[in-house]
Amino acid sequence: MTDCAGFFAYRPYPPGSQLSGVSTHDGRPAVRCLIQFVVDPPRGASGSVSRVQVHARFSRRWNPGRIWSTTDPDAHDAADPDAPNPQSVVLLKKARRPLDLDFVDDYIYDLHEDKFIDDSGNVVRPEQILESVYVRHCRTCNWRFLIRWKADSAIKWSIRHSVWGGQDAAMWLLLNLYDVELQDKDLRSPFHKYKPGEFRRVTEKPDERSQFFGFQTSRKSFFTNLVIVAAACSFIYLGGFRTGIIRAIYNNTALTTAALVLCFLLADLIGPWLLVRIICLLSKLRVAATFLTRKVHV
Repeated sequence: MTDCAGFFAYRPYPPGSQLSGVSTHDGRPAVRCLIQFVVDPPRGASGSVSRVQVHARFSRRWNPGRIWSTTDPDAHDAADPDAPNPQSVVLLKKARRPLDLDFVDDYIYDLHEDKFIDDSGNVVRPEQILESVYVRHCRTCNWRFLIRWKADSAIKWSIRHSVWGGQDAAMWLLLNLYDVELQDKDLRSPFHKYKPGEFRRVTEKPDERSQFFGFQTSRKSFFTNLVIVAAACSFIYLGGFRTGIIRAIYNNTALTTAALVLCFLLADLIGPWLLVRIICLLSKLRVAATFLTRKVHV
């Protein structure tokens, strides 16, 4: 390593593990654990404490770089002397892969004391750090850890898709079921944070309120509000209030009609207001939901 203070080293996986049997044609380990040990410059002009970054990664001998593309990371040239032999190719497909781990806040180096200190305040030697990182990296192949990891992955996947899908669904409902539009229709970033002021009713002029019966001129809003009011009445009727609602309708038709008109107007006002707030809230959560950090406990 020439661009920072530190070093890197390869270490074979423990004997008896599935990955230890993956070898090249001449018997060398085809996959290994790559450990990188980096000491950052001291913080501040007169600082004496440096952050220590340690990385443990699953490394392929025939392709030692970190894989970022969507192509098959195990693809190789059969004639490559560093490629796995045919038996190892089959074994590698079935073997559990350890996770790449980054320890960026677990250790520091005190320049004046010439000591490495872990996050618990204990003094540790560099070889202890390397051993701890290696062991924790290998433990991620344990089936108990994998169950917890996949369960956590499912939760985070659900959160991510709920935020993205919820905002897209709310935006579709707002723009297609109500006469609402974005003031600025230019292409926005997927992580744009919306504000209520960016939405306006099409049937009203800027900075002016709608008329009391303005909703009757909108076909989309009329149908949407009618469905909402009908659903609310059906819910009240099927929810055990049949006698009360039927008596109210037949005893006083005038008040019932006024109540329905009021509910119609409330649906026309509250529906868009609620959808706009949902869109604004979810747009603020998109970045956090997309880049959820995960701390590995092994």
